[in-house]
Amino acid sequence: MTTTEILSEIQKLPLTEQRTVLLELKGKLDQAGQADLKAKERKFINAMRQKGLITEIPLRLPDDEVRRHFKPIEIKGEPLSETIIKERG
Repeated sequence: MTTTEILSEIQKLPLTEQRTVLLELKGKLDQAGQADLKAKERKFINAMRQKGLITEIPLRLPDDEVRRHFKPIEIKGEPLSETIIKERG
């Protein structure tokens, strides 16, 4: 079956079933994309190790752990956002 034929058959389905097909395909593509990303990341890290730029990779903390321990940096003077706006203007 060609892509055109598959799309034609999908268009014949009720809208709820079309959404189901969409979600299934999206899930499969997301999984493939994550696997590809992890492979690229491993290749990048290995290249940096070979060049001697890094010796170890620290463990990543889950996002909730990072947020729980986040402490903003306090600066003196006007808010940093105001300084950025002035410098861009």
